[in-house]
Amino acid sequence: MKYFIVFCIIITSIFYADEKKDSIGFRYGFLGQMESNPDSTVELSDGYIIYTNDKVRINIGYVKESSFYLIYIGSEGEVMMLYQDPLEGKANVEAKLDTIYASALPWSPLSDPPGYETFYFINSRAPLTELTKLMRRYDKAPEKAQVKLTNRIQGMIDDLDPSVKGDLALIPNRLDKPMVGGVTFRGDDDDNLKDMSLTHTCTGSNGVAFQKIVLNHQ
Repeated sequence: MKYFIVFCIIITSIFYADEKKDSIGFRYGFLGQMESNPDSTVELSDGYIIYTNDKVRINIGYVKESSFYLIYIGSEGEVMMLYQDPLEGKANVEAKLDTIYASALPWSPLSDPPGYETFYFINSRAPLTELTKLMRRYDKAPEKAQVKLTNRIQGMIDDLDPSVKGDLALIPNRLDKPMVGGVTFRGDDDDNLKDMSLTHTCTGSNGVAFQKIVLNHQ
């Protein structure tokens, strides 16, 4: 019995070590400034109703030993890579434990036509080489070819989406207090949002953390 218990402990330790190794997560802030109230910054979430000329901003924080992508699919099906890790493929061994904080999308106004504006946050242990190649092909392709490439890009993204794959999707957690540059705000304005605020954490498994946010542009 004693040896069986020891064996179970070893197996459990290996399982949790592998699980921890494959786990990954990032912080983000999806912020908005409404044209009707430009002096106030709000926190945007999936399904949020937003209007033409309202401004949006996206901040991210992720470890340097991973790759991060922010992909946008607009109301007319146009595809854009808004952010790709600038250090991808240039591993800095001395800085592997550091965190990159960046404005993946600076303050930008929404323009017509209205519709659903979709943003994909993807944090991966390994570079998504095929996806980035396809995005580069899309940027250079004529309009008719872009339609077919859009479908292929969407398919690759869906392969990473836990809700599409049927995996257990972890709901992003809101930080107790907004953060900026890795430092928690202190003082009387702890709950106020700043330009570089990070408001949520998103965790994933199997080497990928994935978050999809759709804005209802009216």
